[in-house]
Amino acid sequence: MLGTILAGKQYSRILVPGLAIFAIPHIPENWMSKSTNPAVQEAITAIGHLRDKQAKVFEAGVPTARVISLRGTHYIFLSDEAAVLRDMRTFLAGLR
Repeated sequence: MLGTILAGKQYSRILVPGLAIFAIPHIPENWMSKSTNPAVQEAITAIGHLRDKQAKVFEAGVPTARVISLRGTHYIFLSDEAAVLRDMRTFLAGLR
């Protein structure tokens, strides 16, 4: 499934404006950030690159897309509710 998404095939049929809100970086758990294990640090970096790639594929696959990146956790709609609501309202207002 992820391979299909990163290839852009998942988005090629979306013909309406789309909004994607990505949390950047996916904030790693505290123990991950403090780890001196190179494998853990590489995994954190890989997660960030994957998120960036997903955002770019979505944006390229949906020409009318609006991609927003907010600093926060995976549950960005909880950790930064005000910013998510603001950006959703701005996007929706532009559809009129």
